[in-house]
Amino acid sequence: MAEIIGRKIALIGAMGSGKSTLARAYAARFGGTVCDTDELFSRRYGEINAYFEAHGERAFRIAEDELLAEAAQSEATVIACGGGAVLNKRGMNALRAHCDIVYLTAPENILIERIAPSARPLKDGAQRLIVERAPLYKHYADYTVDTDNSVDGTVEALATSLRSPRPNRYDVVLCDADDTVLDYQAAMTHSLTVAARAAGIKSSDDVLFAKYKIVSDEIWGRLEKGEITHAQLNDLRFKLLSDLLHEKIDAPKMNDIYFAEMKKTRYTVDGAKEFLAELRNRGVKTYIATNAFESIARERLKAVDGLTDGAFISETVGFDKPNPKYFEHIHAAIGEPNKDRILMFGDGVTSDIAGGKAFGIDTCLFDRRGNKTSDADFTVRSFAELLDIL
Repeated sequence: MAEIIGRKIALIGAMGSGKSTLARAYAARFGGTVCDTDELFSRRYGEINAYFEAHGERAFRIAEDELLAEAAQSEATVIACGGGAVLNKRGMNALRAHCDIVYLTAPENILIERIAPSARPLKDGAQRLIVERAPLYKHYADYTVDTDNSVDGTVEALATSLRSPRPNRYDVVLCDADDTVLDYQAAMTHSLTVAARAAGIKSSDDVLFAKYKIVSDEIWGRLEKGEITHAQLNDLRFKLLSDLLHEKIDAPKMNDIYFAEMKKTRYTVDGAKEFLAELRNRGVKTYIATNAFESIARERLKAVDGLTDGAFISETVGFDKPNPKYFEHIHAAIGEPNKDRILMFGDGVTSDIAGGKAFGIDTCLFDRRGNKTSDADFTVRSFAELLDIL
């Protein structure tokens, strides 16, 4: 019983699958509080049928999406979702971030029989909706429980299922390198300091690092947009820095020193090695997906040797994130697994998140400081948060 007490679950399934009834019965048996999203909707916006008639299904789904996210972050331990909740990806991802998802099933004839006396807004199309939504229910389900039983029997079946470890939600994680598993700031600080001293730069460290960040953001941003190549980025890096510092710099020499020092670095983000080891322990395939120079990245990635299943470095791939062709290359190289089972994880809004979404896979933003905005499917501030989602 210890495995299920206090565990937060969300119940999904077709109309008539018994979500509301089971939520109350389960909470009564094992403790906790219930949030029924349909009831929450009615309290806030009025009767659902009337809302459908006045505003239409689209408006209902928008409001429902917000309520799902609210319920996910509430104190409720059992959430009963409406039959169409799975149409709201944002809301469902919010539930995934906080809950185990249980798909309640029953034979189609039983479902139709159960809803016959009700006045649900989409009841007349129930048979079609059951078929259409089944793939979504299966996609989001961590557990599946048949409700063609007594309520007590179904509660026991649910409890039995939850005593088993939750299966992995993703089979593959594409993991960014810099500022995700490798500590770019530490590597850059060391390498730039050495290169600047060798170049005889007179500016203070504060000025040097501030100006270099401006240059780095600009050139890597242009690379992501396909405006420049890796070779051009290499050529521009210290020429632009020279202009900003108003100091004469031997740009090729400084670049060579910077490259040499970067190759020596083995800095990792705190907890990254343990995170990668845990993914491996869970049987999740993990590949580094990074916009980088091949010669530097291969050396720096030795810091996580044996903890990943491979690395795809953009200079060698021939495309950079967020170009979908970069992701197409990886997808083909790893055997074209189901896209629904792949997650792109990284700190780059315009590279990792934009690229993953353009390719049609789920994304997770690594926002350690909590100051980024994106349309990622998930946002986490720690590796532990992501492991909970996975």
